[in-house]
Amino acid sequence: MNLAVNGLSLLLIILVGLILKQGLSRKVELLSMRNLYLFGFCIYQLVSPAMALKSGNYWFYTIDFPEQTGKTYLFLATMYLIVFFFSYHRIKLTQWMAGKLSGPPTEVNDYFLMCLAGALVAVAVPLRFMPMGMIARPSVQVAIAFMGLACAIAGWVWSKHRANIPLSVVVAIILAISLALSMTSTYGRRPLIGVAMGFVWGAYYRRTWTISPVRMIRFLIPLAVAAAVAVSAFTAIRGSARGGSTADTLQRFANANVQAGAADILGGQACGSTSLWAIEQWPERIEMRTLYSLKFMAYWYVPRFMWPEKPEPLGNDIARLAKIQGVNQGSITIPPGVIGYATAEGGVLAIIVYGLFFGQFLRFFDELVRRNPTNAYIILPAGCCIGQVVGLARGCIALFSDLMVLGFISTFLILYIFNKLFGERIRRSYTVAWPKYR
Repeated sequence: MNLAVNGLSLLLIILVGLILKQGLSRKVELLSMRNLYLFGFCIYQLVSPAMALKSGNYWFYTIDFPEQTGKTYLFLATMYLIVFFFSYHRIKLTQWMAGKLSGPPTEVNDYFLMCLAGALVAVAVPLRFMPMGMIARPSVQVAIAFMGLACAIAGWVWSKHRANIPLSVVVAIILAISLALSMTSTYGRRPLIGVAMGFVWGAYYRRTWTISPVRMIRFLIPLAVAAAVAVSAFTAIRGSARGGSTADTLQRFANANVQAGAADILGGQACGSTSLWAIEQWPERIEMRTLYSLKFMAYWYVPRFMWPEKPEPLGNDIARLAKIQGVNQGSITIPPGVIGYATAEGGVLAIIVYGLFFGQFLRFFDELVRRNPTNAYIILPAGCCIGQVVGLARGCIALFSDLMVLGFISTFLILYIFNKLFGERIRRSYTVAWPKYR
């Protein structure tokens, strides 16, 4: 076990060091989709299993051979990261695709953008609370994406006009409404993360392109800390807040134990234990479903009323397979994270395929930003699915990927139409290199 724990700890140190080194040198932006994903990977796929192996506390599961299972997990996690980085930095497919969506830089009046942010929040309210029949679930996800876009716009505008008090008040109102909506009648943290980090995303990419790394860090830290406190507070109260009114949720939120919520997040919950359990179950005890998550990415778009027998993702079935007591095995979801999914869906083959896929998938969004450094119409939609990105290493990898696509497309189309109506192309040619120190 010591080998596995030490190995996972070493991977954690390497990843954190790489993120900081490349972020400060501007080789890969500090606030990029890749780094947000790696942040989630560190918590759920490195810290969580290491803590489980170190303490011997595996939550609901029984791990029969922790030492050998830990070594196998370390090998699979290392292989996945190697393939992921190779795909992200060396394969050029999604760079080409991002180029097809890029265009000349555009400008738009910031106050027009703020009007759009207000309209997005107004549209998100009925979508969030009055879902429309057979499209209920997609409408809720579009509402969350719209709130994320509204906050990203607010951050984008505020970062340039921080001294404008009336505008700052409007920004605060949009952010407060979006935060309240994201916490109401829900258990998951992803809507809140999407809203809070959407604001940080917009502010970061408007403000930090032309400043030094030191000033960039000084600007980013207060925003990141505020977002982390909000997410930690909601984590501490989310069990009691589910299904409650907005007023009750906000009251609990104001009195939440932030320290306990932060500890819960950093512990990675049961994700590491679920992944370790999966390694011991597949393929010896349970039949594999080879690369099933890739198939489910296509299945998800088919409405269940058209396909009542549509299969469920693995995370929906683990409680039953593990015979977990004291829970509703038919409704609880316990995703094992990307390593656990790969273990159950092909082993080493799935590790390679999923590493290649997610390396390219996330590079697509980062490449869009890299190629359009001043274009809010592209930068802001790319940051509207941060909640899904951070949770991608833990949650249902198929569902979260689909939600990222849905959120990006819906917000991109909104801004595309707005751009056609109000945007003005800058009449000059430009070349953008990979972001470097400025």
